[in-house]
Amino acid sequence: MKPAKVVLVEDNPGDVLLVELALEENNVACEIIRFSDGEEALRSLCAPNGSGANGFRPDLILLDLNTPKSDGFEVLKQLKETPHLAGVPVAIVTSSRALSDKQRAEELGAARYVEKPSELDEFLSEVGQAVKEMLQGVGQNGSVR
Repeated sequence: MKPAKVVLVEDNPGDVLLVELALEENNVACEIIRFSDGEEALRSLCAPNGSGANGFRPDLILLDLNTPKSDGFEVLKQLKETPHLAGVPVAIVTSSRALSDKQRAEELGAARYVEKPSELDEFLSEVGQAVKEMLQGVGQNGSVR
């Protein structure tokens, strides 16, 4: 079985490392394609001359709401409006605990809303399990958990 292709839109190198560790700890076989901001991700995934035009379709997208040069909600909206990406589950992985952010993410089509736990063990467990479940098809019904 080929490893899953997971796009990670995250500017914080520490959080990138934690996500990688969470996936490793939860035995998630995947290739991570990282973008440091939403603008870069959209340019590559959605643009006519980007990798999206060549049929690149990740299995899952992990999106931080707060990255430089982009609004995570606008990125989510554009991903969901791009035909070959519309069905790709997107998990918001963020430090925002605002109910309004969670509701807006749900309205825009996020499959999951994962608040970044401050404790290392919780982060590894929650983020890793969320990704594992999404890749196995759990939580892809459009509901935000």
